[in-house]
Amino acid sequence: MKSKSVIFVTISMTGGGTERVIAVLANYWASRGVKVSVLMIGGDDIAYELAPEIDIKCISKATAGDMKARLNRIREMRNCFKEDGDAVIIAMGTVASIFSSLAITGLKNRLILSERNDPNRLNHRPIKGYEKAIRNLLYRRANNVVFQTKMAEEAFPAYIKKTGVVISNPIKGDMPVVTAYSDRKKTVITAGRLTEQKNHKMLIDAFVMFHKEHNEYDLKIYGDGDQREILKDYISDTGADEYIKLMGFAENIHEVMNESAVYVSSSDWEGISNSLMEAMAMGMAVIATDCPLGGSSLLIESGVNGILVSPGDVTEMYKALCTVADEKIARLYADNAVKVRKKNSADSIASEWEKII
Repeated sequence: MKSKSVIFVTISMTGGGTERVIAVLANYWASRGVKVSVLMIGGDDIAYELAPEIDIKCISKATAGDMKARLNRIREMRNCFKEDGDAVIIAMGTVASIFSSLAITGLKNRLILSERNDPNRLNHRPIKGYEKAIRNLLYRRANNVVFQTKMAEEAFPAYIKKTGVVISNPIKGDMPVVTAYSDRKKTVITAGRLTEQKNHKMLIDAFVMFHKEHNEYDLKIYGDGDQREILKDYISDTGADEYIKLMGFAENIHEVMNESAVYVSSSDWEGISNSLMEAMAMGMAVIATDCPLGGSSLLIESGVNGILVSPGDVTEMYKALCTVADEKIARLYADNAVKVRKKNSADSIASEWEKII
């Protein structure tokens, strides 16, 4: 890589998909002698392991809309960029991208912005009007804008698409050896933030139907978020406490995947789900909603290496679960799914980034 210095900008390093991508790329480049910094602008939480040589900075907490705090954040970001004028700035996510575009004004650093979810939303609500216009104006300052899917790129005007590049997500290089499918527990899992976007209620409803016919299976939901108590009550109200469990955030999620049979993503919208991709890499039979922004359909060829179902469709999800309850079919899907390891290796995806860095 030509650049010897990279600064990732993110809200924080909590346990989400964007943060996992940062961790994989940061660790990869740091191991190859690149000077890597992670600049957190909205909190100091770190859920993923970062190499000791990576410089980690937290320059502000959440601003809660306070203008003075926002201006101070921009000033601190600008100071960090000035300290290393040759560094390439990689801002991950809409908020980090907007603030980086402001902070870099007048500086010579190369700026790469990356959309990590639905460009039609900001903080899980529709983005429109002046907010959308300001975002697009600021994104115009970037040397490149990286999208996870072509559908995400199409949400932007032509003057931004002109600098757009579609790059998939990387899989960390030290994934465990895959356990034989026949040795796995009859457990269905999902992993991610407990938010409305993930539509866990649809999965719960489908699993309750499925469990009536396949009571040897249980469902474990990994992750935390603002829907935790709501989902806890929802599970209780359906009488499913014995076989549907909220597990919280798991640092050993790959070990969990390696001993479980089926992974499900029930999102209403999603970029590329890292958890789904890693479940495939761990040799699981996978089911995912074929939702915007097309990430699931990039990973899954339905009926070959998993199953795609319509977003929000409880009946389709129930039928898909019944299909993978047949171990012969599930093993075939799992054997094909594991091929994602090579296609989305850290080497392969990092080289795509290096072309624009």
